[in-house]
Amino acid sequence: MKNMRIPLLTVLGVAVIGIILGSFFDLKISEAIASADSAIGLAISAIGPTIGFAGVAVMGGGFIRFALKGDYKIWQKILFWVLALACFGVSIYYPAGEYFGINGFYGAAPQWAGYLVVLLPEAGAVVLGYFLFKNCEYKKMWIIFVITIVLLVVALLGIIPTLKDIVHRPRFRLIEATGVEFHNWWEPCKNYKDLISLYETSSDNFKSYPSGHTAEAAILLVTTLFLPLAGASFKKFQRPLFIASCCLIVTVAIARILAAAHFLSDVSTGAAVMVFLLLIANEIVIRVKSLHPEKDRKE
Repeated sequence: MKNMRIPLLTVLGVAVIGIILGSFFDLKISEAIASADSAIGLAISAIGPTIGFAGVAVMGGGFIRFALKGDYKIWQKILFWVLALACFGVSIYYPAGEYFGINGFYGAAPQWAGYLVVLLPEAGAVVLGYFLFKNCEYKKMWIIFVITIVLLVVALLGIIPTLKDIVHRPRFRLIEATGVEFHNWWEPCKNYKDLISLYETSSDNFKSYPSGHTAEAAILLVTTLFLPLAGASFKKFQRPLFIASCCLIVTVAIARILAAAHFLSDVSTGAAVMVFLLLIANEIVIRVKSLHPEKDRKE
């Protein structure tokens, strides 16, 4: 895990630079390239979370393998089944709403149709997870999974929604459509309720900062970081998968700007939150010797 410190710090540094640049050029960038009708922006925005949450589904497959074939106590196996179902459920629930919800192709199909879209790929990710960890001899891999889940909960259900609810930054699509005043990321929109009533718009249009989609795309980065713990054979795939995960984050970030849903500082902050927490989780795994695979083998 030590070998990933520099790559993670590099990604965090790029995200911070994005926040700084966005602080000066957010509005100009969006005025130049953003459109609420951007088909490619909406398409990538819809697909991105499906790919990101596939990392959660993969963990679900791992939990199933541990429950069926692992040398664990009964209470642990029960826990694994519960966590497997939770991982699969989350990987379906969250990305499904992105296809035909307000941030996707709204009105093109019933919102429930999104569940049909994501069901097969996420189920496939569960199967992939089962086979990825089929020969895993590291008995404490499930603890790594739990650490990962805690990280995702803190980021996606804690920090990012809290920031959205504090700042209430208007999305560019609302600014473009109504002339609502642009707010920098550090300037909370205190009269957002009045504006919602005035323009008869959704409260979602005041959740620009930070970007949840970009953070969700970074889930794959989390999975990639800890994958080598499952077996030495996976180590050679870590760097290529890390680069691919970073490319996904950048692609989703650009798409969210193109779709007029976020500014540069929004997507940069979404990525920064996830990577910062991932750095902390990585340091925990590095410093807690009992979590190291070689320690597990000695025991």
